[in-house]
Amino acid sequence: PCPQRCRRAGTLQSNFCSSDFVLTGTVKSVSRGPPQEPGWAVVSVLGLYKSGGLVVPQPAKGATLRLQLPCRLCPALKKGSSYVLMGRLGEDGEALLPPDAFVVPYRPQQQQVLGNLSKRPCRGTP
Repeated sequence: PCPQRCRRAGTLQSNFCSSDFVLTGTVKSVSRGPPQEPGWAVVSVLGLYKSGGLVVPQPAKGATLRLQLPCRLCPALKKGSSYVLMGRLGEDGEALLPPDAFVVPYRPQQQQVLGNLSKRPCRGTP
């Protein structure tokens, strides 16, 4: 289920409330698998800003999560790189990073912005 072109839309602020979970993490491994199967990314959590029902071991920092990648092409994740990951939860509670997920390389300055966003209530349902 891949779009014509892989690209994200919006900003940290505009995507925060519409995402089920928001975290920063370092990619430990990425497996794309056969074309008809979803791929997986294993991420070590640096910070959790919104869990939205995502089951994360406590403490969250340093925990390892498996994120499903329904599209083989995007989001483009590189092993060893750190990202801000905003995704959705699948029907079975699995963490998903769909092609339109908001994923950007992580920079330490974003920590304060994400912390502030996590303190604000989201209006309505996403």
